Amino acid sequence: MKVDLEYYTHLRRELHQIPELCYEEHKTSERVAQELERYGIPFERGIGGTGVVAWIEKGSSSRSIGLRADMDALPIDEETGVPYASRHSGKMHACGHDGHSTMLLAAAKYLKEEVEFDGRAILVFQPAEEGGAGAQKMIEDGLFERFPMDRIYGMHNRPSLPLGKMLIKEGPVMTSVDTWSVRVIGRSGHSSQPHHTINPIVVASHIVLGIKEISAISIDPAQAHVITVAKMESGVAFNVIPDECRIEGSVRAFSPEVQDLIEKRIREVAQGIATAFGARVEVEYRRKYPPTINTHTETAIRAAEQCVGKEGIIHDFPSSMGSEDFSFFLRHVPGCYVWLGIKKNPEAETIPLHSSRYDFNDEAIGIGACYWVKLIEEELGSQRGEESR
Repeated sequence: MKVDLEYYTHLRRELHQIPELCYEEHKTSERVAQELERYGIPFERGIGGTGVVAWIEKGSSSRSIGLRADMDALPIDEETGVPYASRHSGKMHACGHDGHSTMLLAAAKYLKEEVEFDGRAILVFQPAEEGGAGAQKMIEDGLFERFPMDRIYGMHNRPSLPLGKMLIKEGPVMTSVDTWSVRVIGRSGHSSQPHHTINPIVVASHIVLGIKEISAISIDPAQAHVITVAKMESGVAFNVIPDECRIEGSVRAFSPEVQDLIEKRIREVAQGIATAFGARVEVEYRRKYPPTINTHTETAIRAAEQCVGKEGIIHDFPSSMGSEDFSFFLRHVPGCYVWLGIKKNPEAETIPLHSSRYDFNDEAIGIGACYWVKLIEEELGSQRGEESR
């Protein structure tokens, strides 16, 4: 499969210059729409706010396969020094979403003009991946009712992985992320008369220790997770015991069961310790992103092997403690999320995602587009394997 790398490099760098934050991707979605119009591919805009969904139909099958790319940028001042750097102060494509959108557009043109398949390829250009839960917003806006899908696939670049390598495995690959807060309500007074007060800072300190012990006493050590205490606020002066203290943190886990257990124990620990000290607590626990859990990886592996070879696929790698809102899609439709290496020189410094010095490697465009095309061929082509039927 050949992609016009010169053209799509130019397009990627054009997108790089107009980074837009969550739900502000108006110029980006307009540029995506222009490309789709050029290819003669129908689409709808405004799904999930600024999202774009396109579709390519061939043959008579009712099967539909979704391919997703994210579009939004980050609130970072770019320091790459490249001639195509961001023209929007304080905004930057520091996660490669410009590359992701470009790869899907390149695949769209090829699927439209060069590939015979039987069914419907649905191209999802998603807004607000960077903390805005754009996937959930698209779902709430009727994505799967308007565009039913049998499976959906996602892909992200990885700067530390050599170009031409891909990470693919079954099961949990990224954690959930939840946030929690505990408001400890005590009784204020003078620091010289602590016996007339209930010091919420002391109570909160015990609650912090109790929450941190949840991992040791309540959860199977084989269940990887993180419970973080990240914020504690209280007090106005050295000699005033305050009325309240607030604690905040986050939780990451690879399964809903561990999420449920941690939430239950945070509530119990906070309530029990507060009661013991004569204080009161108000606990809030908010589910932000579910874990990203892959199924149907065999199809993804077959497609990837045609682009990077069997030696390019890595199956044994640690799952990430980060989170991804592609997980919202996977709660509704089975699918797979993979990583594509973009590091050109293995000996060079790795510039990580979300760095002000990060830039997408345009040589990865052809590989990513190839993967999208081969997925459609595997899922909807006449030679689909039994696993895809």
